[in-house]
Amino acid sequence: MAKRGGNKHTKRIASPDAIPLHDKKEYTWLIRTAPGPHKKSRAIPLGVVLRDVLKIVRTAKEAKRALSQRSIQIDGKVRTDEKFPVGLMDVVSIPAEDLHYRFLVDKKSRLVPVPVSKSDASSKLLKVTGKHTIRGKKINITFHDGKNMLSDNHVMIGDSIMVSLPIVKMSSHLKREEGSRCLVMEGKHAGTMVTLKKIIERKGGKSSEALVSDGSTEFVTVAKYLFVVDEAFQSAVSE
Repeated sequence: MAKRGGNKHTKRIASPDAIPLHDKKEYTWLIRTAPGPHKKSRAIPLGVVLRDVLKIVRTAKEAKRALSQRSIQIDGKVRTDEKFPVGLMDVVSIPAEDLHYRFLVDKKSRLVPVPVSKSDASSKLLKVTGKHTIRGKKINITFHDGKNMLSDNHVMIGDSIMVSLPIVKMSSHLKREEGSRCLVMEGKHAGTMVTLKKIIERKGGKSSEALVSDGSTEFVTVAKYLFVVDEAFQSAVSE
C-alpha cells in the first residue's frame, strides 16, 4: 500500500544551512518546516528556534507546551504550530519575559537571532519581491515573507519597506539605488553589508547582477540577493 501524506520530520544531517545546528550527528531527527511564508531552505521551524537556537526549552514536548500556552509571537501575532517557518527579518517575541529577537543572516548563511528592544520589535523591514495590478487598477506589492500591501507605482521590486507590527502599515520606503546600503542574503558573501554601486542587466534571460563594495573591495553578486536596509539594521548586522 502506498504511503500517503508528507513526512513529519527530516534528518538533522540533511537540514538546510539556514538552521544553525552544532550537533547534526548527535541525534537523527529534526522537526520538519511546514509550508508557509518562507521557503524551507531559508527558514527554521519555530520548535527548533525555541529548543535548539534560543534554548529556552529543553525538548520538543516543552516547546509544544509553551506554544499551546500562546506565549510565543512572530511579528506580533501568536503562533502555536511548532513547524511554523521563521525566516529573515522575522521578530520572535516572548512577551511574558520581555524577550524579543530579530533573525538575520550571518557569514555562513545561517539565520541567527539578534536581541532587540520592545520598541524595535514593533517594526520590520520587508523586501519587495512582487508587484502587480489588481481590480480597480490598484497596485499590490508582495514581500519576501508573504505579506501583501496596496501601494503606488513609486515602489519597485527590490526596494525595502519599513512597516509597523502587528498591524502592517508602511512607515518608510528604502529604494534600491546607487549608494544604498544592502545586506547580502545568500551566496558566498552572505551576511556582508555592502554599498550598491550599480545594477548590471544581463541578456538572454539571465539574472541581473550588482556591483557592490564592502568598504575594502568591490565584487559582483546576484542582484536579488541584496536586501536594502537602514542605519539601524546596519549596526545590528555589524554586531
